[in-house]
Amino acid sequence: MQNLTIHSYNSNIKPPAFKGRSRELERVLDRVIDKPQISAGEKELIIDKIKQALQDIFIPGRFIEEGSHNAVYKITKKYAARIPVRETINKDNIGDNFIWGKGVFKNLRNYYGEAIVQLGKLQILKNISPQMPAGVPEHLAQKYNERKRTQYYLKHYLPKFAHISQYSYNMLASDLAKLNEMKFGIRNYGVFDSVNPNNIVSHEGHLMLVDEIYTLCDRSYSNTTAKLLNVFINKATKDYEAPDAGKKIKLVRKIFKKTLLAGVYADLVHANSKDDYRCWELALRKCHLDIQASDLINRLEDFSRKERNPVLRMKMADEFLSGLTGLNRLNI
Repeated sequence: MQNLTIHSYNSNIKPPAFKGRSRELERVLDRVIDKPQISAGEKELIIDKIKQALQDIFIPGRFIEEGSHNAVYKITKKYAARIPVRETINKDNIGDNFIWGKGVFKNLRNYYGEAIVQLGKLQILKNISPQMPAGVPEHLAQKYNERKRTQYYLKHYLPKFAHISQYSYNMLASDLAKLNEMKFGIRNYGVFDSVNPNNIVSHEGHLMLVDEIYTLCDRSYSNTTAKLLNVFINKATKDYEAPDAGKKIKLVRKIFKKTLLAGVYADLVHANSKDDYRCWELALRKCHLDIQASDLINRLEDFSRKERNPVLRMKMADEFLSGLTGLNRLNI
């Protein structure tokens, strides 16, 4: 019996060139990825290629990122492997509990967290690296002190996400609006994990949701503008609040405004719980804006009531928010 232990991240190790075993696995996955079902022979071939490639995958140089529960490693440029943090993989029973992906969330264009195939606790999914997560990457937060976390947040995160296009924010919010319309049981709804900002990443100028979507929420329309504010404004990591931006407050306000406009565009519910209202109140403090959360939410809801066209109501909101934040209006 051979056990493979997940390595910890080491940023000084140069990623290795992809070896033949990983390429062979990629070629097999390429042939079956769009099939709703696969044959017994294809299943056995996938299992065999994964077993052969395991020793090349779970090494420090292939590490991509670690979240609250899972770590992700690069297989090739196309595919990645996700495994629970600090999990030990038993190579001999890797084929047990084989589940071929059902494509439940295939209509969410900016969602990359759904597994193509699952073998026990090991999942294979599409790879979207290089990527930059919102906030401070978890593997850096674990070894940085408060000063270094703040430096990263101000120097890297804020400028990057402040300059992502409004279109990208809109498309992410639109996916959350679609998720809000999906049901998985009588009182089962899907909700993304907004506690960890790293669950949303920037990839080639687009915002992507990369964590698993949980379908155990009993409250409908739970993917709110407030949850996006928690990711983009309130949190630096899953464990640490975002620092005060000081002289870079304009960047925070840019992200804040884009998040709100995306919520208006997608017609998201802006808040539907006490926790959501607390997210709004904290976000307003982070932006140094003197307005009550309830008043601001009411204004945004007014735009949705008055205008059904998403572009036109976003234009109305943009005029109001530009005055509130002191930022230039968008060229809509």
